[in-house]
Amino acid sequence: MSVDEAGRGCLAGPVALGLVSFGRESLERIRSGAVLRGIRDSKKLPEAIRKRLASEIKELCSFWKVVFVSPKTIDRININQAIFYGINRGLPKDAKQRAYLFVDGNYKLALRTPILGYTSIPKGDDIVPSISAASILAKTHRDAWMEEMDRKYPGYGFSKHKGYGTSFHREKLIQLGASPIHRLSFLRNLRSWESEELPFPNLAD
Repeated sequence: MSVDEAGRGCLAGPVALGLVSFGRESLERIRSGAVLRGIRDSKKLPEAIRKRLASEIKELCSFWKVVFVSPKTIDRININQAIFYGINRGLPKDAKQRAYLFVDGNYKLALRTPILGYTSIPKGDDIVPSISAASILAKTHRDAWMEEMDRKYPGYGFSKHKGYGTSFHREKLIQLGASPIHRLSFLRNLRSWESEELPFPNLAD
């Protein structure tokens, strides 16, 4: 089973964990280029291709799940622990103790649920098709959620930047203050490195 996240560095919104498993025959078809052609790191794919691949992944895989961990939880336990928490929640109940995970990055996982083991692969989301698939599902689901939040909390531009700290997003934070989906711990960090005087009217100390 492969795992990847989307939204780790965002100022707003949840972090999303994608988990995907493919059967042996499906993996052989992917490697041969018969299916999921062009699959790679979701961030390097145009939106239309991500959406197409996400639909194909769901049809082809033997298991998939996307777990969101809320901004409030991220603030409470920090982003790394939130990712570990999301992975724990995403593991299928009937396969937890026999799961072996392939994870993008250089993580040292700290999971409450005992598993067979894991391998962390730097740049895995760009070189391992199953990790790429997890990356695509995490990003497409999270992007869709942020687009809904743009309608619920207009003015921040969530549908455009998806919660990342663009200059437009930071300008709107100064004007509007923090929304209910902003990560307050991340905004404090932003204030400290950008300007000690940067005002966030709705940000509690």
